[in-house]
Amino acid sequence: MPVRLGFWIGLCLAFATNTSCADDVAIQTDKPAITGPNLTGPNVKAMPMIEDAHIERAAVEATLNQQIDDKSVDNKAAENKKADDLQAPIVQTAQAMPSEDANTNMGVMPVSRSVDAVIQCEGIAQQGGLMFCQTAPNAKVKVARSEDDFYFETADEYGHLLIGFDRDEKRTVLEVQGERLNFDFVPRDYDTSRINGLPKNMVSEYSPAELKRIRRASARKKIGFASRVKEIGFKDGFIYPIQADYTKTTNFGAQRILNDIPKKPHYGVDLAAPKGTPIVAPADGIVSLADDDMYFEGSLIMIDHGQGLISYYLHNEDVLVKDGQRVIQGQQIATVGSKGRSTGPHLCWRLKWRNRNLDPELITNWPQTN
Repeated sequence: MPVRLGFWIGLCLAFATNTSCADDVAIQTDKPAITGPNLTGPNVKAMPMIEDAHIERAAVEATLNQQIDDKSVDNKAAENKKADDLQAPIVQTAQAMPSEDANTNMGVMPVSRSVDAVIQCEGIAQQGGLMFCQTAPNAKVKVARSEDDFYFETADEYGHLLIGFDRDEKRTVLEVQGERLNFDFVPRDYDTSRINGLPKNMVSEYSPAELKRIRRASARKKIGFASRVKEIGFKDGFIYPIQADYTKTTNFGAQRILNDIPKKPHYGVDLAAPKGTPIVAPADGIVSLADDDMYFEGSLIMIDHGQGLISYYLHNEDVLVKDGQRVIQGQQIATVGSKGRSTGPHLCWRLKWRNRNLDPELITNWPQTN
């Protein structure tokens, strides 16, 4: 029987007031703002989408050796040929379809395997999704996008292994002890957001002093992302990091067009909330970084929930935890703010696994199966 992991991962939030955005900044998005689910009070009014100027961080970090490796095989025929050339048999091919839910556009896919399968997985097999796999203790698992693009992960002492899928993942193949499991992904439909009238230093041009500060911040973030806590801290499920009213203003993966120039996607989910709103840990974990002097993020908290599954929280007003501190689900870690490259009070919640950008909102739909 596949191992079940109860799991919730929340979202990245943003909030703007009438005075938080410059009058000359025009913001357009393909979808309206969405209010958060399961609110205890009345829903707040839909707000205009916030622009996190830290979205350009990726472009700068490329020059600082921080760019994410997003190589994929684009030619489907070439992918099939490479699969045929592999000697190990393909045990199962999984293909996840997005759901019809207009608010989430998310698909959930348990992958059922036989009891004697070498590797069994369940979770969300979709771009931006996550799988929890069970295999032999300390097994070495090959994770491949193609025959030439692969690396190895090692399961823990219980045989547990997390596998994440990037925003634009086309195909992932898991192989252990000669047995293989394929995941082929249906492309998701991402929003396009247009923001005009931004100053150049919010888009691509930085002074020498700014670049120096960016490099220092980048070095600190590398330390946080390098965390590899062995214990998986989300066995009791995830809760949203904001337990009060909020308004979603940006979906995960939205393609940014800044000053009419296409830029890197937005890898978080932004929900608006008033300044000072408590932010809590969605699940148990270890704080791998707590820093209130970051260039783009203003303040940044990272939590390792196990095996390098890092959730992180940007633009906080108050940072209430320290590096290395153990936190439990529901414990307050910060308050909502607007520090760094932000145009209004909000929480940007992001999720990353092994340099792959995951959709934190998508993973809140973790399958509740046996």
